[in-house]
Amino acid sequence: RETAEMESARRVLCAIIALLVCAPEGALSLQLGAAPLARPYIAPRALTPIAQFGGDEPPRGLSRDSEPEEFFKTNMDSMTDAEKLKSPAVYIGLSILILPFIVGVIALAVAK
Repeated sequence: RETAEMESARRVLCAIIALLVCAPEGALSLQLGAAPLARPYIAPRALTPIAQFGGDEPPRGLSRDSEPEEFFKTNMDSMTDAEKLKSPAVYIGLSILILPFIVGVIALAVAK
Protein backbone atom coordinates (compact mmCIF):
# COMPACT_ATOMS: atom_id res chain seq x y z
CA ARG A 1 0.00 0.00 0.00
CA GLU A 2 2.80 2.41 0.82
CA THR A 3 4.52 1.83 -2.50
CA ALA A 4 1.33 2.57 -4.44
CA GLU A 5 0.94 5.89 -2.62
CA MET A 6 4.58 6.71 -3.23
CA GLU A 7 4.21 5.78 -6.89
CA SER A 8 1.19 8.07 -7.32
CA ALA A 9 2.97 10.88 -5.46
CA ARG A 10 6.00 10.39 -7.72
CA ARG A 11 3.78 10.63 -10.82
CA VAL A 12 2.12 13.81 -9.55
CA LEU A 13 5.53 15.31 -8.77
CA CYS A 14 6.83 14.38 -12.24
CA ALA A 15 3.76 15.94 -13.85
CA ILE A 16 4.25 19.17 -11.88
CA ILE A 17 7.94 19.32 -12.80
CA ALA A 18 7.11 18.68 -16.47
CA LEU A 19 4.56 21.51 -16.43
CA LEU A 20 7.04 23.88 -14.79
CA VAL A 21 9.70 23.03 -17.35
CA CYS A 22 7.47 23.11 -20.44
CA ALA A 23 5.28 26.12 -19.61
CA PRO A 24 8.03 28.78 -19.90
CA GLU A 25 9.28 27.16 -23.10
CA GLY A 26 5.89 27.64 -24.75
CA ALA A 27 5.79 31.27 -23.66
CA LEU A 28 9.06 32.03 -25.43
CA SER A 29 8.27 30.33 -28.74
CA LEU A 30 8.12 32.47 -31.87
CA GLN A 31 4.91 32.81 -33.84
CA LEU A 32 5.94 32.69 -37.46
CA GLY A 33 2.41 32.99 -38.85
CA ALA A 34 1.89 36.47 -37.37
CA ALA A 35 4.00 38.37 -39.92
CA PRO A 36 2.46 41.57 -41.39
CA LEU A 37 1.15 41.34 -44.93
CA ALA A 38 2.65 44.57 -46.25
CA ARG A 39 5.36 46.92 -45.05
CA PRO A 40 4.38 50.55 -44.50
CA TYR A 41 5.96 53.08 -46.85
CA ILE A 42 8.74 55.09 -45.23
CA ALA A 43 9.89 58.18 -47.09
CA PRO A 44 13.67 58.45 -47.62
CA ARG A 45 15.43 61.00 -45.44
CA ALA A 46 17.73 63.77 -46.55
CA LEU A 47 21.37 63.08 -45.74
CA THR A 48 22.12 66.36 -43.94
CA PRO A 49 19.87 69.11 -42.63
CA ILE A 50 20.12 72.43 -44.43
CA ALA A 51 19.94 75.45 -42.12
CA GLN A 52 19.27 78.91 -43.56
CA PHE A 53 20.29 80.99 -40.54
CA GLY A 54 23.29 81.69 -38.34
CA GLY A 55 25.78 83.03 -40.86
CA ASP A 56 29.44 82.01 -40.82
CA GLU A 57 30.13 82.35 -37.08
CA PRO A 58 30.10 79.18 -34.99
CA PRO A 59 27.26 78.84 -32.47
CA ARG A 60 27.96 79.95 -28.92
CA GLY A 61 26.97 77.76 -26.02
CA LEU A 62 24.87 78.97 -23.12
CA SER A 63 27.06 79.95 -20.17
CA ARG A 64 27.06 82.29 -17.19
CA ASP A 65 29.50 84.61 -18.96
CA SER A 66 27.43 85.10 -22.11
CA GLU A 67 24.02 85.58 -20.42
CA PRO A 68 22.76 88.18 -17.96
CA GLU A 69 22.83 87.22 -14.27
CA GLU A 70 19.03 87.21 -13.93
CA PHE A 71 18.64 84.16 -16.19
CA PHE A 72 20.61 81.94 -13.82
CA LYS A 73 19.02 83.23 -10.62
CA THR A 74 16.36 81.37 -8.65
CA ASN A 75 14.12 82.67 -5.90
CA MET A 76 16.25 80.89 -3.30
CA ASP A 77 19.37 82.75 -4.49
CA SER A 78 17.89 86.10 -3.53
CA MET A 79 16.83 84.92 -0.03
CA THR A 80 18.87 85.30 3.12
CA ASP A 81 19.80 82.21 5.14
CA ALA A 82 17.11 82.96 7.72
CA GLU A 83 14.45 83.15 4.98
CA LYS A 84 15.68 79.88 3.46
CA LEU A 85 15.26 78.09 6.80
CA LYS A 86 11.62 79.24 6.95
CA SER A 87 10.89 77.49 3.65
CA PRO A 88 9.14 74.10 3.96
CA ALA A 89 11.21 72.80 1.03
CA VAL A 90 14.30 72.81 3.25
CA TYR A 91 12.59 70.71 5.92
CA ILE A 92 11.11 68.32 3.36
CA GLY A 93 14.50 67.82 1.71
CA LEU A 94 16.29 67.22 5.00
CA SER A 95 13.62 64.79 6.19
CA ILE A 96 13.86 62.83 2.92
CA LEU A 97 17.60 62.48 3.50
CA ILE A 98 17.60 61.73 7.25
CA LEU A 99 14.38 59.82 8.05
CA PRO A 100 15.25 56.58 6.18
CA PHE A 101 18.39 56.21 8.30
CA ILE A 102 16.46 56.82 11.52
CA VAL A 103 13.84 54.25 10.51
CA GLY A 104 16.62 51.78 9.68
CA VAL A 105 18.28 52.24 13.08
CA ILE A 106 14.93 51.72 14.81
CA ALA A 107 14.24 48.59 12.72
CA LEU A 108 17.67 47.16 13.57
CA ALA A 109 17.16 47.90 17.27
CA VAL A 110 13.74 46.22 17.30
CA ALA A 111 15.06 43.17 15.40
CA LYS A 112 17.65 42.38 18.11
